[in-house]
Formats: sequence, structure tokens, C-alpha cells
Amino acid sequence: MKKNIMIITDRTVKNHKQGRGFPMGAKRTGNGVQFTTCIPFRNTLELIIYDEKCEPMDRVNMKEYAAASGLYSCSVECEWSDGMSYCYEADGVRTADPFMKNSCAVRRFGDADSQIDNAKLYDDSFSWDDDRFPNRPYNTVIAYQLHVRGFTAHSSAKAGKNRGKFSGIVDRIPYMKDLGINQIVLMPCYEFDEIVRPSDIRRMDKLDYKTDPTKKAPTKINYWGFTKGCYYMPKAAYSNGDPVNEFKSMVKACHAENIEVIMRFYFPDSFNRTFIPDILKFWACCYRVDGFFLMGSDIPMDMIAADMYLRDRKIYNSFFDKDYITRKKYGYNANMAFVNSDFMNTCRKFLKSDENQLSDFLYRLRLNPTDVHTVNFMTDYCGFTLNDLVTYDYKHNEENNEDNSDGENFNYSWNCGAEGPSQKKSVINLRLKQIKNALLFLFMAQGTPMICAGDECLNTQGGNNNPYCQDNETGWVVWKQNKQNAEISAFLKTLIKLRTEHPILHPEREFRLMDYASCGFPDLSYHADMAWNPRYDNHLRHIGVMICGKYARLTRTKEDDFFYFAYNMHWENHTFALPKLPKGLEWSVCLLTCNDAAGAIVYKTLCSRDGSVTIPDRTTAVFISKPAEEENNR
Repeated sequence: MKKNIMIITDRTVKNHKQGRGFPMGAKRTGNGVQFTTCIPFRNTLELIIYDEKCEPMDRVNMKEYAAASGLYSCSVECEWSDGMSYCYEADGVRTADPFMKNSCAVRRFGDADSQIDNAKLYDDSFSWDDDRFPNRPYNTVIAYQLHVRGFTAHSSAKAGKNRGKFSGIVDRIPYMKDLGINQIVLMPCYEFDEIVRPSDIRRMDKLDYKTDPTKKAPTKINYWGFTKGCYYMPKAAYSNGDPVNEFKSMVKACHAENIEVIMRFYFPDSFNRTFIPDILKFWACCYRVDGFFLMGSDIPMDMIAADMYLRDRKIYNSFFDKDYITRKKYGYNANMAFVNSDFMNTCRKFLKSDENQLSDFLYRLRLNPTDVHTVNFMTDYCGFTLNDLVTYDYKHNEENNEDNSDGENFNYSWNCGAEGPSQKKSVINLRLKQIKNALLFLFMAQGTPMICAGDECLNTQGGNNNPYCQDNETGWVVWKQNKQNAEISAFLKTLIKLRTEHPILHPEREFRLMDYASCGFPDLSYHADMAWNPRYDNHLRHIGVMICGKYARLTRTKEDDFFYFAYNMHWENHTFALPKLPKGLEWSVCLLTCNDAAGAIVYKTLCSRDGSVTIPDRTTAVFISKPAEEENNR
């Protein structure tokens, strides 16, 4: 044990002694504050304590209080006021506490000249009142991915002082509720340094003969936030001065409307993996978030699955060994889900009429395993927006100043006949139809659907599929209001409402393609120009899919409806044979992705009641069963 050290200042008398080494960060004790941090591989490390005027009032040599390898813990006896703060100085450089839980200053996002913010003690006095977790089953979730800043930073969001803030999300809760959203997935919103500072050390493998070695590289913005951060506190720049309580107020407001809050976390390879479960537990318990989207390699999913504090939180990841977790006797964790690009890539290929995609497309639509959940998406933070997906064949990342070499080269997109914006009515109509097809693929699939904020209002990034450094209109959501945007937004609302109101469209279990209920119909079946005779030839780009409503109930006494989906992604019209329904029922048009004159073909042929229907090119039609007498009374 180190000797107690008495330091006398003009403020008070402080007694420094060895800390316990847990928990990490700064925490009040009975007569002072314990400071514990892990900043290894430094020759010197000092704790600096500041008074209310941000004047240094004490320095502590943390090297004197080593608790473990690279771990230092010191208990300081003092009268700590709310205006006091602290930071560390490692090898003579001011360094923020990587375990800080609150900040005393709010700097403007992207301000490269600002200094490291001092940390202050975490205030846990927030009143949660009767806040309750929504605890939504995966099959009922409608997820909405957004960037806290980009969601309301543009003037079109009309967020006032809340532009780009946590409070801006609260302001738009009514909009999300009206759309049908019940879960938001936040891109990194913990504290991170968004300034990408060029290194003064030039590595030989990074030398470029085109670049002037004396020229200083420009400072860039890491707008997305996928970098190492201070994982225990909300990002101060996303607040109006009180990041802790403003984040909690956002979560509380979302919960009040039964909207879940999921946080994305990125852990670089250099980050110590043993801290991850503790970080997640802190946010789950102190900020009451509903789950986490984990990014990075070697995430300790088995430890997370075994943690009692996290078993009721949704855990998203692009890949993990679910079988290994189950074998480790942790039991089945019902809240873990895969979020990967397989659904997106397959559906994009089918959407643009690529050959040999039909079987894979049908598999992705019905994928809904019982031992792990799956989250589907058509667009993500990286890649084209939904509008750009049907507007550009190629990426246009010149604004990133990387010679258009960054970003994904394989986007599986199609510009519908013109690269970039077009005034041709035929091109515009085709793009709108393709966007509707993509949305219908997503929301009529059996996994959990997730859309990106702005896709419903045709947000564009100008063909930039990697706007990681674009803290401007390119990276923000621009809330346009015109006829086309209103059409897509209304279509999306209809899709979400249809999915929500019919349990057969969001079943808990995967369809088995058999008549296990002995009702005369399998739960899921495929059809073509002849009912019950599907074809999966490589050159085919159309298929009929029927879902039997007898396998779900609208009420205790009423079965759900039958649905028939006629997918035609070919550039030619095709005839579909509609299967015969039980006596007293007949098919009715529920939804069409085409809104031009071609849509009249569907209604006209259906009225003939000959058991077949012609679907226009690149169109999806949805039919629903209705009582025959209801149709006759129209």
C-alpha cells in the first residue's frame, strides 16, 4: 500500500490513497471521489482536478496508485461540487478519461480547434417515473435506423435549437409513430472524437508519388462515428448542454410511445474485449436502452449471452456462433439476431432482374429460424440510399477526396435508364415502381424489417455510397415535400399497417411449406401460370406466393386472411394463376406497386374471374381473400 499523501491548497486539504480499482471511471465515495482508469503504455500519467472556474487545483501522479497492469486507482478525499471537473495528462498530453460518464463542456460537432473536454461526475438523479420497456417480440418490430445528428440537422427538419440533437429525435416521435415505427436503431451516439487528425509519421507503405510530402493533409470528419470512443457517456455534441439527462429524456419519451431504442457500438481491434459486457450493462441499467447493435471482430457474444443483465436486451450482430453459445449451457438467448447483407444483396439482384435469383429470393423471403432471429434491410448507412439504388449504376464518391476509390463497388443497383436525376416521366415512374417493389420485398418478408431514415422521403446522397465524412446535405436527411415523396411515404405506411394488422404476415415461426394443420392448404405455397405448379428455371423472374391465413388468427374466433403475392420482376407482362380459395371466399386486389395505366390491367383481368391475372412488367401485386358477398355488393 502507498503512503497517504496530504496536499494543502488554498481550497481545502486533500488526502490521496490507494483506490479499490473498481468500478472504472470516477465515482463518489463517502468522503470524496475515487478515480479509476486504464491508460496503459505511458511513461507518465497524472490526474488533474479543476475547480468551478476550470482552474487546476490538484495534480495526482497516478503511477503511484497502480491497481493492476495498466490500471490505476486513486481515492481523493475532498468536497466535490457540481462545477468541478477532471482529466488526465499522459506523457504531457491532456487526455480525456476513456471511462468518463459525463462532460462539463459541449463543443460544436466537427470543431477541430477545440480541446479535449474535461469530465465531471455522473449524475444519476434523473427521474424515470413509471418508465417501462416495450419488450417487443422480434416479429412485431418495425426498425428505423438513423444518425442522431443527420436526422434533424438539415433546415427542412424544422428542429430549431434541437437540430442534430437527442431532443430532435423526441420532436419527431409523432412523425415516426404515424409512419408505423416502433424501434429506432441509433448510429454511434456515445462520446467519440469525430476529427480525423492526419498523422505526422509517414509510413513507407503509405507513400504516394503523386502527393507532395511537405503538404499537410486536410482534416476530415468521421461523421458516422465508427471509431474508438468514450463508451460510457452520450455524445456531448448531440445535446444542448446536458448529454446525460437529454439522452435519458429521449429514451423515456420513446418508451412512453412504445418505441424501443437500440444503440450501435463499434469496437476496434485494439479495444480490450473484456470491457464490452460491462459497457453494455451500464447502458442497459443506467440509460434503460432496449438493445445493442454490436460491430467489430471477436465480440464476446458468449459472455453477453450469459450475462443476466443483458438477457432481456436485444443483441444485433452481423455474425456469431449461435450453436457454440447454446452448447456452453447458457441456454437459448431469445433476443439475439443476425443482421447481415444476404437479404439485401439477393433482393437487389432480383429487383433489377438478374438471372438465376428466384430460388434465393424465395429463401430469403421465408427465412425466419426459431433458434435465432434475423433482421432484413434493403439499404444501410453504407451504400446507396433507396432513391439512389434506382438512380445510379455507379458510385459517385468524388466529394470524399479519395479519387472515388472508397466505398463498395458492387451495389447491385440499376439507374432505370438514366444515370442520376432525370426529368423523363417514364424513368421517374419506373423508379417509383422499383422503390415500391423494394419496400414490399422488405415488409412482406418474414424476418424483422429495418429501413434507413429518409428512404421514405426519397432522400439522396447524390450517388455517394460511402459518405462517412460528409457532415452536410449529402450525409443528412433532407426532408423534401413533393408529390413523389408523399406517394412513397403513403405506400410505406400502407405496407406497415398491412403487416401489423395481419399476424400471418409476421409469424413467430418459419413457414414449413406443408399442411401440418390439416386444413387443406400448406402454410406457404408457390405458383406460376398454373396454380400449384411453380417453376424455378434460371431464366425466370416471376413467381406467385400464397400464404394461408388459417395458420394465424385475427381474434380468438376469426382466422386471418389468405394472401397471394404475384412478383413479376421481368421486363415483360406475365400471367399468374390464382389458386382457388375455400367456398365463400374470392380474391381481391389489395396492393399494387404500379400506379400508372398499366395497373388497370390487373383490375380488368381480375374481374373476368377466370382464375388468372396478368401482372405488368416489374410489378408486384398483392391479393387478399374476401367474402364473396362483399365483392358482389361493391
